[in-house]
Amino acid sequence: MTIIISTVLLLLFVCLLTYFFFQQQKKRFLHQQEVFELRESFNQIILQSKLEIQERTLDHIAKELHANFSHLVSLININLSAILAESSGDVKEHISETKLLSKQLMSEIKALSVSLNSDYIMKAGFHKTIENELQHLEKTRKYQVLYTQSGVPYRLPSGQEIVLFRLCQEILNNVVKHSQAKTVDVVLQYSEVSLAIQIKDDGIGFDIETVKERSIERESTGLLNIAGRAKLINATLNIQSSPGNGTLVEVTIPIENL
Repeated sequence: MTIIISTVLLLLFVCLLTYFFFQQQKKRFLHQQEVFELRESFNQIILQSKLEIQERTLDHIAKELHANFSHLVSLININLSAILAESSGDVKEHISETKLLSKQLMSEIKALSVSLNSDYIMKAGFHKTIENELQHLEKTRKYQVLYTQSGVPYRLPSGQEIVLFRLCQEILNNVVKHSQAKTVDVVLQYSEVSLAIQIKDDGIGFDIETVKERSIERESTGLLNIAGRAKLINATLNIQSSPGNGTLVEVTIPIENL
């Protein structure tokens, strides 16, 4: 009986010890998960605040460009017209060329002002603003721009449209700065289940893992901004690239998140 009782007590002790061990492990796991969720939530709040500050800054720049720089260019154009009337020969030809350049500058300022203005994005909608951005890219005559849209365009909540447009702007800026591409192919697919955007270029490409590591080490904001913006609007982001094979970026927003 003593052996049986001792064995039962020992087993009971082992079971209690095992139970308390697993309880402690469970508490530790739940604590780590809670810390992770709090950190993720904090990072999202920081990112959202950062993007809101960026938007306010871009809006301010857009208004300054429209109000001040456009006015100055208009005055320059008026003065050139007055000088042109009193000029002749080569001087007149040079002034005419300068007037054309000032008109081109005015057009560029207006296009830049529109692309930076959040109010315009909210008013026109994502599909219209991305079309304007691609037209501006094509006017540089450095790229062949291919654009395809399928399905009937629908509006997203204004905040999501702004974030999505800035995300696409960031991708196109990377193409201009780094890709050395000749062709940019953009596809918008509106369906009942999702809005999908594909941006593809035929540039030099890059090693994704290497660029990610450098982004973290140097605190570079290119890929980090793209990933952060995608996460902010619950979009899935897929980047495919390798040296010499161009780059494909896919962004998909499920319809339930609209």
